[in-house]
Amino acid sequence: MKILLVAPNWIRDAVMSLSLVQALAHKYTDSVSGQTPDIHVLAPHATAPVYQFTPHVRAVQVEPFAHGKLQWGLRKRVGKALSGHGFDLAVVLPNSLKSALVPWFAGIAQRVGYDGELRRLVLTQALPKPSKTNKPPMVEWYGQLGGFGGDQLQNPVLRVEPGLQRQAFHEFSVSAGFLGLAPGAEFGPAKRWPAAHFAAVADHYLLCNPGQQVVLFGGPKDREFSDQIVSLLPQAVRSRALVLAGQTTLAQAIALMSGAGQLVTNDSGLMHVAAALGVQVHAVFGSSSPKHTPPLHPQAKVYYLSLPCSPCFQRECPLGHTDCLNKLKPEMVISQLVRAPGAV
Repeated sequence: MKILLVAPNWIRDAVMSLSLVQALAHKYTDSVSGQTPDIHVLAPHATAPVYQFTPHVRAVQVEPFAHGKLQWGLRKRVGKALSGHGFDLAVVLPNSLKSALVPWFAGIAQRVGYDGELRRLVLTQALPKPSKTNKPPMVEWYGQLGGFGGDQLQNPVLRVEPGLQRQAFHEFSVSAGFLGLAPGAEFGPAKRWPAAHFAAVADHYLLCNPGQQVVLFGGPKDREFSDQIVSLLPQAVRSRALVLAGQTTLAQAIALMSGAGQLVTNDSGLMHVAAALGVQVHAVFGSSSPKHTPPLHPQAKVYYLSLPCSPCFQRECPLGHTDCLNKLKPEMVISQLVRAPGAV
């Protein structure tokens, strides 16, 4: 069985799709020979590294398309190039028409995705999209494309080879067991816990764990906010805070994060990465809801005030106060931090 998975554009969604990948691998593994399905992923540059950390994916191809552009001719060329691979099934995770064109051009016999944007013209099976008010959790949303119910889906799992972890630790001068912070929020400030709150958690951890580091992760856009957090730390502990926002690739961040003792994070893609790695996650929710996309790990801790105005799902607080995050005090997280070995 050869399967082409057309991957989503967001890190969160890519991690959520791993449950589908795992289920497909289990479903199409030959019970006699043990032969596993040949799963290929066509992914944007932003999410392709996620699929490098699952043993169920045979190959990852980075798509050459510009974000938001149709590029009909280019998609046709990519599809024709894939036509000789003998794919039996294509599962299209994004909801746009353009994302379904490559499997169509490739002539893959079964092409599955959700309906919308005239996609019935290029899909052989177009599932009806649930309404926004009745939308299932993201893992189930993707799982349904493979015909799987919620009870057939396992939490997403990412695995980092020890050699890759050691290489990343050496390159960035990081030691295992650190406290990670993921303070960025690509969607907007209504999902971003205040810098002072992150700093209070980091200060407490560094004071109680003299031999440990705090490492701040994120993209280039998160660098300024991460620097602000570090600037709020007392001088005595500031040297043990390492800002790597904008300094790593996603693959390097995943390798480093696999060695974290725990991660304090907003509702973000890195939250889902850490949960899939089995890291103890402390997830702060503001304008979004933990019901739809919680961190999927049994030991993950979620902090959410559930105010009457929450969740609003807005980029900026429509009321101007962002109480859902400002009033979620750092002491709530500090009280739940896991003490490192030898902590005082």
